[in-house]
Parts: sequence; structure tokens; C-alpha cells
Amino acid sequence: MNIGLFGGTFDPVHRGHLALARVALEHYKLHRVHFVPANVPPHKQRQPHSLFLHR
Repeated sequence: MNIGLFGGTFDPVHRGHLALARVALEHYKLHRVHFVPANVPPHKQRQPHSLFLHR
């Protein structure tokens, strides 16, 4: 079973994230894509708007 991992802050998850996951699913013939939210990414200066629990 092929599973894709998609990392990001997803603050919030939007249609662009879903579209990219769908393209990866089809292009790489994946069975599923798991979203892996980052708590506080090192490349962003601001704190996330949403609590990690809600993402």
C-alpha cells in the first residue's frame, strides 16, 4: 500500500491543500495521503492562529 505524507501548518486547511493532495494521489498512484500538521514551523515567525489540537 502506497501512502503519501503531506506536511505543513495547515492553518487552516484550504482547498489548495486538498487539491495538491488529490494531484499527488493520482500522479503517484497512492492509496491515501496523510496530513501531518507542524506545531510551530521553524521557517515562520508568527504563531499559528489555530490551536494544534484543532488542526
